[in-house]
Amino acid sequence: MRAILLTSTFRRHVYVANALAAGCDLAGVWQEEKTFRPERYAQDAADETVIQRHFGARDDSEARYFAADSAVRLEPGAAHRPVAAGACSDPTEVALMMAARPDVVLVFGTGILRGPLLSAFDGRIINIHLGLSPYYRGAGTNFWPLVNREPEYVGATIHYLDAGIDTGPIISHARPSIERGDGPHDLGNKTIVAAAQALLRAAAAHTAGVTRAVPQWNGGRLYQRKDFSADAVRTLDRNFETGMIDEYLAARAARDAALRLIEPTKGSALDIPSEPLVG
Repeated sequence: MRAILLTSTFRRHVYVANALAAGCDLAGVWQEEKTFRPERYAQDAADETVIQRHFGARDDSEARYFAADSAVRLEPGAAHRPVAAGACSDPTEVALMMAARPDVVLVFGTGILRGPLLSAFDGRIINIHLGLSPYYRGAGTNFWPLVNREPEYVGATIHYLDAGIDTGPIISHARPSIERGDGPHDLGNKTIVAAAQALLRAAAAHTAGVTRAVPQWNGGRLYQRKDFSADAVRTLDRNFETGMIDEYLAARAARDAALRLIEPTKGSALDIPSEPLVG
């Protein structure tokens, strides 16, 4: 299975690149510059402190979880292309991607991908969406479930990419194993680990021709970057302080039963071990 990855520059993105490189023939990695500056949503100095503390804790957590992943590790001859934000869709980059002759294009954490790229690889672009689609779509989709006191909706969706916002057919879901004492960034990083393995399995299923993707159903919530605020961070923190995780764990079976989750494709042609959807 020959693949390329379109991703970004944070430590989580480097971890996924290295996990894929260890599990398939990864012919190239394109890393778009990350442009989100959350402190611009602060209304005053107190807001800025709250936001900086939240994202500083996220970065510290990623450094612990992904300590071995400070740089992308590729085989000799594989392409490594750091590019500007949004540049994965540029015709020059698309031509280089096509020259790598991938069976499948894997995506995690880029900006919105545009027409030239979608057309060049129609039907063989598979995305990690951090969040359980269609329940949470758009931006911050593992942040907002914790603001809404719904940790069971933290997870990832592996789906075919189309021109919509996280609307393509679902190949599988992945979820973290939630444990007492977990904080928001533990849940986020556990999800990334599970999602990387789910993406490998989805790519193998696609290449083997055994993928059974499920069209997304109606419903769910769409969040945009402009919805983010320091008050949302305060609510998230308060939810953890007031026992949200213990509350969920005490009723986990009933709360999980309300979710419709897509299981990964199983088959003898796939040698990537399947991860459990729930902890």
